[in-house]
Order: sequence, then structure tokens, then C-alpha cells
Amino acid sequence: MTTIPLYRLIMASLLLSLSAGKALGADEPQQREAEEELPRLPAALHETSAWSWLENSRDSVSRNVTTMGRRLDDWLAGDGVGERSNESYLRLRLNQQLSETGAYYSNVRVSGRIDLPRATERWKLIFESDHSELEPLRDQRLDNIRPSTFAGGFSYEGPERDDGWRFSHDLGVKGRIPLDPFYRFRTRYGHALGETWFVGVDQKLWFYHSDGWGQDARLFFSRDLSENTYLRVDSEINYRDEYNEFEFAQTVSMHRTLGNRQTLTYEGGLIGKSQPNPRVESYYAQAVYRKAIHEDWLVMELVPQLIMDREEGWHPDPRIQFNLEIYFFDF
Repeated sequence: MTTIPLYRLIMASLLLSLSAGKALGADEPQQREAEEELPRLPAALHETSAWSWLENSRDSVSRNVTTMGRRLDDWLAGDGVGERSNESYLRLRLNQQLSETGAYYSNVRVSGRIDLPRATERWKLIFESDHSELEPLRDQRLDNIRPSTFAGGFSYEGPERDDGWRFSHDLGVKGRIPLDPFYRFRTRYGHALGETWFVGVDQKLWFYHSDGWGQDARLFFSRDLSENTYLRVDSEINYRDEYNEFEFAQTVSMHRTLGNRQTLTYEGGLIGKSQPNPRVESYYAQAVYRKAIHEDWLVMELVPQLIMDREEGWHPDPRIQFNLEIYFFDF
């Protein structure tokens, strides 16, 4: 693969995202929550047997996920009478990545939550194949392709306090032999700074029996630039006791709501390490175009990237990622 075709592919992706934003932004109301209905797909697509099979299969799995959550909640609560609403869900994420060197990566990740609203307040049964805190900060920001083992456990999220702080606890086991128990504690805080800026703090502390402990802290500032655009500045530092090393990242991003469940994010930043001495290891720029292509359960992401790494002599490495997410829920 030569450099020129991939550069053109990335530029074409960016132009496609921009043109989509302009077309939709001129005629449709812009709402960050994107709660409006999606534009209907062409009738011919709905009539195809392949699409009908996909939609019927997804609805069937969604009903099973919700039914399982309700029955488990009934059993733990000790009765079958009460509020029947249940927000259990399952997420399947397919990731494809192609780089200038011709390297191709593919990955599938599964995560979800079993809602237990009556068994005990604010407890959720979680299962996931994504343990991002165990991955280097660079991979969390850029690659999103590292395979992970399955884990299951319980999550407890406390109510938001009057002072703006929120706390949550995760306790579970990674699915491998021997079993690997883990614990995560997360704190979040948000507060408005006057009428323009908003400040947020997100800190996570974890311990895995096989990997030791670590922590991740993020401080961000954000402000609205217009009705459908806002700016965000992030500072993040990550520490893992296993490597006795700090990683840090500084990013600036601009988020735009283009229309019905459709967003475009521009982001640029740097990533560094504390060992063997504090220094920057990577610079990057990327655009993330995200759109729900059918209702609110089939979501597409297109991510063109340009990465420059110290170990590669700061040679620009253009990449492109394609992600497809399928959500299974019935609420």
C-alpha cells in the first residue's frame, strides 16, 4: 500500500463528514442530547430479507436480555410483583483498523449490564470484555483494538450528592483460570464556572489480583461555542504499579451535533510517559464521525487518524478505523 491512496482515503472521509454536517445543520434543529427520531431508511431496505432477519434477530435477543434481567431481579427480590421496567442491555462492538503500512486489525468487544432495580437499589450486574484501565493510555485514546478477557461482577453507583460528587464501586472476577478478582472505585465531579465554562473531575482507582493496582485521573474544562458545538480541554494522568510508570495526555477537542443522533468530533493531542524520563511519545490528530444508522441500536463510527510516534522517528502514520456497534435492549 502506498502513502498517497491512504492519505486520499482519510481526506475523503473527513470531507464526507464535513459535507454531511453542513447538509444536515442547515435544515434540522441541533440538540446535543439527540433525542429526536432518526430519519427513516428507504423502504426498499426494510423490505429486504437480510435486513428483516437482522432486525428480527436483534429484537429477539433484546427481549431475552430484558427478560433475563427481570427474572433475576424478581428472584433476588424474593417476589414477582412490582415495577416491571428494566434497563438491562448488551452491546456488541466491531472494530476494524487499517494503517499506512498495510497492517490490518480486527476486534470484537462485548459489554453489558443486568439491571436490578428492585433487588437492591442502585446495584447492577455487569459483564464486559473491555478493561481499558489495564491498557496503556495511548491504546485507550487511539487503537481501541486490544483483545481483553471477559469479566463479570456487580456495580454500585450512589446518588449524586448536593455538592456535585458521585461515587461508584465495581466488584467482580475476570473470566480466566485461575480466577482473577478485581475492584474499581470511581469518583466524578462537575461544576459550572460562571456562565461560560464547566469543570469536571473523573478519577478511577482499581486493583486486579494478577496486575496489581493503578489509578487514572482526568481534569477537563468545557464551554459552549454555539448551540450545537462545544469545546473541551482534557488533562489526564495514569499510573500502574506493575510498571512503576506514569502516562499523561493533553488533548483539545471540538464536538459538533450534526443532526438526529449524529455527531462529529475533532481532536488533537499528545501522549507521554515518565520513564526513562518524562517526555512526549506521540502526537496525534483525529476526527470521529458517529451516526446511528438505524433507530438507536445500530451505530457507525468512522475515525480517520494521523499519528506521529517517537519510536518511528516522528514519521506521520495515517490510519483509518471503522466501528460498528449493536445495542440490544427493550426499554
